[in-house]
Amino acid sequence: MNYPFHVIIRKKLSSFLNGFLSLFSKKSAQQSTLNRDEIKNILIIRPNYRIGNLIFLTPLINELAKAIPDAKIDIIVGMKLAGKILEPMPNVDKVIDIPRKLLLQPLAMYDYIRSARAKEYDIALNISGGSTSAQIVSLLVKAKYKASFASDKLWADFTHVQERGKLTHPHMGLEVLEFLRFFDLEVPQKAPSLDIKLTQEEKATAQEDLQKLLQEHQITENKKIITIFRNARFDKKISDSWWSEWVALLLKENKDLIVIDILSPDIPQKLNDKVIAYGNKNLRILGAFFQACDLYVSADTGPMHLAVASGAKVLALFNKTDIKVYGALGEGNKTIDIENLSIAEVAKITTDFL
Repeated sequence: MNYPFHVIIRKKLSSFLNGFLSLFSKKSAQQSTLNRDEIKNILIIRPNYRIGNLIFLTPLINELAKAIPDAKIDIIVGMKLAGKILEPMPNVDKVIDIPRKLLLQPLAMYDYIRSARAKEYDIALNISGGSTSAQIVSLLVKAKYKASFASDKLWADFTHVQERGKLTHPHMGLEVLEFLRFFDLEVPQKAPSLDIKLTQEEKATAQEDLQKLLQEHQITENKKIITIFRNARFDKKISDSWWSEWVALLLKENKDLIVIDILSPDIPQKLNDKVIAYGNKNLRILGAFFQACDLYVSADTGPMHLAVASGAKVLALFNKTDIKVYGALGEGNKTIDIENLSIAEVAKITTDFL
């Protein structure tokens, strides 16, 4: 995937700063595992602003719920809206978000520091390794133990550090499971999927939204429903002309098909008159809406991982990123590389998968 110039510069500056600070850091004697019987409250540090990266925390959250059922988890994230996806999960107590451009907002910074230090944790897990912001947060928070995987860019002081070693699962959404090793727990050999633990109430609300939408468009017959999301970052995005031709081919082959175009701040208008539109700022309800439909289709993007984590049937269309690392998890889902496929071929794959 090709990053814009400003993103490349930001990454290089951050890497340089971390490497420089690591030269002057003083680290305490470090351990590799801890006694999980001591653990009653956990802090997960992941100050990231991407929906998918935050949903990638769910396998660890769910495994910790099994292994340490009485422990409560707080999570520090970057994106407030995305953080709300995680807060209703059964073993999550609170999600704290870091405002963007925090250094330019003194009052917001004061509130954040006060919030971050209001509670003392048994352990803080730095999920982001050598990330500058994650290490700053790791320094700020109060925790008996602080854990991170080793990195040459690690300058903050951690009580527990391990070499990452060979990953049990290559998918980025499962890499977080390696943190179970700090609790002296085995990483599951069978790959779990993403799961935000939707409630029955959320599913019912989404079902009501779907029925209301169909009634508004006078759709009373029992038809198959596909939801699509057209946005994606950088060169992962698929053009609207591609989507238009794909929709036309699908509808030509299947008259009893409804295509719902998911709107967002970046996609405020529907694709064309052949689709109907839906949007919801509550991302958990949006995920439940995906699950209520017959199939979700998009490029490699955060809402695709939201659909997986909501139990939807997912067809992911990849053109740049590695399917093994970022594809749709779950045995019932499918990820295809469309780089060398015609639109007609992708439409046939979609129809067959539906």
